[in-house]
Amino acid sequence: MSVVKINAMHITPGHGEEFAERFAQRPHRIEHVDGFEGFQVMRPTDDRPTWLVVTQWRDTAAYDAWYAGRPARDPGSVTYADGWELWSYEVLESVLPAQS
Repeated sequence: MSVVKINAMHITPGHGEEFAERFAQRPHRIEHVDGFEGFQVMRPTDDRPTWLVVTQWRDTAAYDAWYAGRPARDPGSVTYADGWELWSYEVLESVLPAQS
């Protein structure tokens, strides 16, 4: 069963573009990780400060293996957010558009 990991990033006012640029410039390493199924960065369409970084994984073990092997990041280097939370969900149902 797939799992979704969501980083709910509380972006500091005025730093949304800095956050977006971080992902535009990121190395494309995660796409080839065993168990990785998808990635999305979501900007709010209203005035809330929370952006979402959503990843989908084959299972929790695949996510845990990637997380354990990723480069460490100095929390002081995060200038675009004043906090974040990691949310975790199991995918119970997933529906895609019908192919014609």
